[in-house]
Amino acid sequence: MKHNISQDEMREKTALYALGALSQHEARIFEEHIAEGCDLCHSELEAFEQVVNAIALDADEQEPSSDVRDKLIAAINDTGNGDDAKPAKAKRSEQKIVSIRSTDGKWVEAEEGIFCKSLYYDKASGMATSLVRMGPGTSLAAHRHEGVEQFFILEGDCNVCGEDLGPGDYHRAPAGTVHESTYTVNGTMFLLVAPLQYEGLKVQ
Repeated sequence: MKHNISQDEMREKTALYALGALSQHEARIFEEHIAEGCDLCHSELEAFEQVVNAIALDADEQEPSSDVRDKLIAAINDTGNGDDAKPAKAKRSEQKIVSIRSTDGKWVEAEEGIFCKSLYYDKASGMATSLVRMGPGTSLAAHRHEGVEQFFILEGDCNVCGEDLGPGDYHRAPAGTVHESTYTVNGTMFLLVAPLQYEGLKVQ
């Protein structure tokens, strides 16, 4: 089966579908494309879904503070008392379902030849979901991770600490670890889930 868009664009749409980031219309078109028998997209979708599921289950367990129970009970009591329930309902309605098309958003040059497109930022956890595109021959400076970093290669080649990665490969670096070298020979793009802040390191 032929694609009416480039293979790279189709791979990006597959990743966004796995993340639930396509509009209902786009998702329906993609599902119809899969149903028509595109083995390549179906195979890539399965790989993307495995990574998304792994990311969802990778969050570290957190010990709740001692006053969590009291706050929970107070919140339940507040939402069950007449007019007090209305603000809570209104707040829930403010939550929005967001879709970002492959042509939407702005690529920002973070370093020379390295661009980033922000998809989502969770203020509570400080974790950001982004697309990162590195031009041929570019590299990232050595850095220490202030939180868990995860990325999934969508296209091209990426060498991380001496390990060669390609499309469909997943990489995770725990908090406190160091990436001494991250570079690409022919260029790469990957989906990144990580804290916004990194600790830059000077390599002797």
